[in-house]
Amino acid sequence: MYRNTVIAIASCAGMASFALAGSDTLLSDGNSTASFDTNSGQVSWIVDGVEQLFLQQFYFRRASDTSEIRLDSNNMTLDGIFASDTNPFTDTNNDALAQLYSDGNGLEIETLFTLRGGTNASGNSDLAEQITIRNNSASTMSLSFFQFVDFDLGADWGDDFGQIVGGNTAQQSDDDFFVSETVVTPSPTFFQMDNAITLANLFADGNIDNLNGNASYSGDAAWAFQWDITLAAGEQFIISKDKSVVPTPGSIMILGAAGLIANRRRR
Repeated sequence: MYRNTVIAIASCAGMASFALAGSDTLLSDGNSTASFDTNSGQVSWIVDGVEQLFLQQFYFRRASDTSEIRLDSNNMTLDGIFASDTNPFTDTNNDALAQLYSDGNGLEIETLFTLRGGTNASGNSDLAEQITIRNNSASTMSLSFFQFVDFDLGADWGDDFGQIVGGNTAQQSDDDFFVSETVVTPSPTFFQMDNAITLANLFADGNIDNLNGNASYSGDAAWAFQWDITLAAGEQFIISKDKSVVPTPGSIMILGAAGLIANRRRR
């Protein structure tokens, strides 16, 4: 409960069809589901009945801002939110989510998530993400954009090891699962792998903060990436990245026994 409280304070192309979604959206594909809330970010990623994610959120800071601001429907105007099924010949489930936010002064941020689950009991799942940041104003715009990710692999939060490799790849493992996120383009300006509460508080302290380059942490690990951006009038900046969850050797038997851990842990 303590950690939940801290984080709460801290804080189309190619698609076959679109359907208007609500503020709480569930994506489903293969052995996986992913849940998104326009006020909180991504709040769940379940693979074969096992919860893997505690929270993912995005933040931004314009040149005129005195602290980081969470990307959500409380701080930005939600201009559109659509869920869709990108593989209609395989199933009829929505597996992609597009969201569009704006600040009324020319800043527009669009997020696109696409879930690809694996076969049942494989323990494999993939989530592709694309963030497009647009300057629709008539002037140059400078800002910093942040991603905060807190995985609790296997619904277990205390014994993970995380590291940043090559400045653009985050890796985290526990006894049974491994997650990797690669920023395909462009590479982040800064990064930080650290204690989850430490990182959550960094975005909640009301100050201007930059990530410190710490590359590894053991325990309740989380990571963040930072991009420092200058956009000319009418210019856009696209971040493409991909996450994958896989079981570590020996854990397939655990998954096959049952998807036993379906509830998100609370602490």
